Parts: sequence; C-alpha cells; structure tokens
Amino acid sequence: MDYKEMKEKIQNLETEIQRLEDENAYLWFLLDEFEKSNISNPEYREMFTKVYDKLRYQTLMTVTSDGEA
Repeated sequence: MDYKEMKEKIQNLETEIQRLEDENAYLWFLLDEFEKSNISNPEYREMFTKVYDKLRYQTLMTVTSDGEA
C-alpha cells in the first residue's frame, strides 16, 4: 500500500467514525425519549392517572340525552 492509498483509507475510516458517532448520539436520544414516554414510570403514571380520572369525571357529567342531568 502506498502513501496515497493509506491516506484515502484513513479518510474513509474517519468518515465512518463520524457516522457511527452521530448514530450513537441519535440512539441515546431515542432511548431517552422512550424512557420519558414510558407510562409505567411512577412519576408519569401518577400524572396519567390524574388526567384519565378527570376525563372520566367529565364524561360522567356530560348530558347524553334530553332526560338526563
């Protein structure tokens, strides 16, 4: 392998390293988003339960026919 081929190979490897680093950062971001969207997490489950209970209460208080109050 001569100098030119080695330099080209180094450039290709540096490009591949950058691509892998970008992919790694993106995957960590996705993992973080998945953890935030997990409603089994007690912090989020409590908030979800409150919202669900409020919506259920509002549904029960909604008039569904002329004779109901």
